[in-house]
Amino acid sequence: MTRGKKSEQFSEKVRERSLQERNRLALAYLELSKDKTFQKLAEDYKQQLIEEVLTLGDEVAHSLVAEYGTRDPRRIAAELGVKVFGEDKGRARRSEYRRERREIVVYRDHHEKMLRYVRSSELSEHLLKFMVAHELFKHLEFQEIGEVYKRYKFKAWQLGPYVKERYIEALSKVAAQAFTQTLLKLEISPQVFDYLTYILFTNN
Repeated sequence: MTRGKKSEQFSEKVRERSLQERNRLALAYLELSKDKTFQKLAEDYKQQLIEEVLTLGDEVAHSLVAEYGTRDPRRIAAELGVKVFGEDKGRARRSEYRRERREIVVYRDHHEKMLRYVRSSELSEHLLKFMVAHELFKHLEFQEIGEVYKRYKFKAWQLGPYVKERYIEALSKVAAQAFTQTLLKLEISPQVFDYLTYILFTNN
């Protein structure tokens, strides 16, 4: 069965869901479909895996809101002892989490360029918070919940008793997107920012 046919089958299964949920599932599928290990999984399991990882991201966000009484990732970062600040010359990088220093860095040149091109008031309003939230999830992975993608191992090949297992690292990214969307109560998937970054910086 071709990859296109499999994608159609997956899309069929989520059509009866709400538009927001359908979009979220489809974008997560698109992100993971780049991975060769993910491509080999059964379609039913792909959907189950995506839903599980999205739910995990949602639950982490709900837990933080309940604990700290805010949806502002900068305030939550401060409560967790994570410093947030800006730097210049990030080039195509929008932000990063520096694990050893417990720091979240937002690159000003990226942020300013995005603001010049974004036409959605919702995206503009949440752009900075989105970057911080995405990196905050990385901090939580390292310090509290463990790296999401390492929870799932997949058999790559087997030769007699020897089994080679692989991870799908993009599962952490999908969980981070769900976390960010739920924390900020966004109707638009954070993955939209990834596409904007690609469009604005790839050929510039």
